[in-house]
Amino acid sequence: MIIKKVDKFLNVISQSSYWDIKTTIITFLLIQLVSFPSYDLDYKNWSDQYEKSLSIFSNLEYASGYSHKAKINVRITVPIIIKLFGLSPMGLILFKNITGIIFIFLILKLFFLIVKEKNLSILLTLSCAFVGFGKASTIDPSQIFDGLSLTLVLFSFLLRNPYISVLCLLFGFFNDERTIIAAFLFTLYYFQFNNHSNNKYGNRYPLIALLSFILFVIGRVYMQYVLEMNAPIGGVGFKTFFNQINSIGMSYFMFLEGFWIIIIYAFYLVWNNNIKKPLFILIVISSLVGSLSSFLVFDHSRSLYYSYPIIFFGISYLRPLISYEKLKNLILATLILSILIPTVGFGGKNTFWSHYSLPTQIIRMITNRY
Repeated sequence: MIIKKVDKFLNVISQSSYWDIKTTIITFLLIQLVSFPSYDLDYKNWSDQYEKSLSIFSNLEYASGYSHKAKINVRITVPIIIKLFGLSPMGLILFKNITGIIFIFLILKLFFLIVKEKNLSILLTLSCAFVGFGKASTIDPSQIFDGLSLTLVLFSFLLRNPYISVLCLLFGFFNDERTIIAAFLFTLYYFQFNNHSNNKYGNRYPLIALLSFILFVIGRVYMQYVLEMNAPIGGVGFKTFFNQINSIGMSYFMFLEGFWIIIIYAFYLVWNNNIKKPLFILIVISSLVGSLSSFLVFDHSRSLYYSYPIIFFGISYLRPLISYEKLKNLILATLILSILIPTVGFGGKNTFWSHYSLPTQIIRMITNRY
């Protein structure tokens, strides 16, 4: 009975006009329902970004190299946006939410390119509403802009214009260096599936990613040695890794939640059917190394978001190996499990944070606890 109602709901959306826009709106509203931030319009909540926007190519005064403010010293994308558009805190909140909407729309498009079926694409996109990387643009109410980087790297992969793709990656890299992880995984995805698919990404993504990385390195070297802008790496390294090694298992699980069903089953099928190739081994090793590198910093849950392209590997491997019905059941299980598991972020060895739902936030507003 429930499956029939789900099918009816999916058919209503997929067979209507602008089904992709409707799916995007529904997913965005779901994100707001299950994870509504405690927004603060006080400039102090965004002070680091505003201070940097006043002196983009000068050093910020920061107390410790371990602080987030110290890292912002060379992360100039958001300060440039503030400078260009004169955004207030409300403007930054709107900007983050618009970024989140664009991310949902883009990930829906990529899901559709992979599975070539609207209903499955809708289910996969709805699943993202309950997982950290899917709502990265909206769950943090302060000056963290991971969602912007995740959107830019996805946009760069889907674009046909190489010049805009390079700009997207550069803005992503200068927003957060961890964007390199996502760009590298998308590069491997291109090598693995572009020659075996009718989908014409056709934008020479590996060359674009390489060129963007080289330009980023040149830019950072120029900032470091010519402009003398400090790039503190306090709190980054193996000491941090081993200090929070007990969090690895739980953090990995919370990273993808229900999507682990797709990843693990895809790995099992490829291995069991003996169709693994050197590139598949490289993908597995790269995904593992890239995600493990997230634990070199304190806020490893945020860092893990940048490994989200591994879900596209899983779906792409599964699609030709199993029937439509079986794939649909796997995606439904992914959605249900992601709904049941709350999104919890981890940092360090014993720090975690969760997110209020909209009904909870309304109660907090009524009781003056918002």
